[in-house]
Amino acid sequence: MTTNGSTNGNAKARQAEETVAEAYGASQIGPFDYVPQLGYREYWYPGIETKRVGKKPVYVKMLGDDLVLFRGKNGKVAALSDWCPHRGARLSLGVSDFDGTVTCPYHGYVFDGTGQCVAGLIDSPTSPFIGKLKAKSYPTEERFGIVMVWMGETEPVPVEDDMPAELFDESLTGRRYMRTRAWNANWTEPVAQGIDFHEFYLHRGQNIWRIFNKHMLLFRPKVIYTGGVKIVEEGEDYINTISADPHWGQAYYPNVDDTWPRHVWWRKLKGGMGLRGKPWKNYNHNVELPSVIRTIIGPSTHIRWMVPMTEDETRVWTFTIVDKPKTMLGKLWQDVWYYLHRKWNFTVWTNEKEDLIVFQKGHMRFDLPQKLGPLDVQVIYWRRHLALRARDYQRLGRVRGALKEPPQRVAEAAENKAK
Repeated sequence: MTTNGSTNGNAKARQAEETVAEAYGASQIGPFDYVPQLGYREYWYPGIETKRVGKKPVYVKMLGDDLVLFRGKNGKVAALSDWCPHRGARLSLGVSDFDGTVTCPYHGYVFDGTGQCVAGLIDSPTSPFIGKLKAKSYPTEERFGIVMVWMGETEPVPVEDDMPAELFDESLTGRRYMRTRAWNANWTEPVAQGIDFHEFYLHRGQNIWRIFNKHMLLFRPKVIYTGGVKIVEEGEDYINTISADPHWGQAYYPNVDDTWPRHVWWRKLKGGMGLRGKPWKNYNHNVELPSVIRTIIGPSTHIRWMVPMTEDETRVWTFTIVDKPKTMLGKLWQDVWYYLHRKWNFTVWTNEKEDLIVFQKGHMRFDLPQKLGPLDVQVIYWRRHLALRARDYQRLGRVRGALKEPPQRVAEAAENKAK
């Protein structure tokens, strides 16, 4: 008898095989067919660093929603719609006249952490709006110096379910580095860029830091082509991929009758070294719902979490996770390594200066048909299969902002029409 677990495993295996076949046939799965332009909503997302929420209301934009954050009476961060339900003024332009509240700057209506109007300052001490006027509220939790916000319509899951597992790993406690920046790009492309294998071309020029690498990578052959992409592991909400058969050095391309790269005469050391400075292992790239990507870079795990702001803006949370040092000297060395090397060479230069410039607003067209191929196996899988496993589809049967209905609903509609 086949168990549900093995049945699901077989189904995923078939989906992985189908995805590879689809890639080699030039897939035309679009970026927003099943993936929403403004992100999945039935999830927790990082909103703002806890230290930035003090006595004054703070404005944050998430998934197209305008929010105001402030501290409620119990000290917990409250999140409300930034638009006052009275006449639509911005609450974030107001002040906290009373502990645990925010006052609208226009007419002085006061709202508590649940969004309930508790006073009308120039209306009347017994204003009839008290208990009737209410701003939309969003559940919040605080973890690791981050205010997490639940953006969904349904009951929130435990916040730990939606946060990167590495943040809770005791062996890594204290060795987390974080950076937050707004990118002028739709959230889907930083995800797709984080799981494809563009690095073998776009980032080939990054040689300076390799001079000082203990493995002397500057003098070793680089990967020239991937030999395809292989899905090596997957769960309900993630997939891990590797470059299936990477080739190093130089190759001949018959249709241009030439070799590439043109000059590799100085790369005399033995090649075949992976991103860890070891043979390729585990995974090179990971994507996890709703918008988390991982790559292995040197001695660290590089995590990016994309939070859509608008259709053209994304708040990118970058986490660098390294092994917990055994000594204070080791801690000092990791700090020096991150702040003087890792942060600037990878997080800033690679991601913000090289990657972003390619796909930022105005540099890519999402309205044109796309043909995805061998380098895009994981992108196809994310757009077609992981998308349909998102909590929005599971709980609501739909996702706001996607262009197509799920295949199951299309089939059901056709069946009902036939009846």
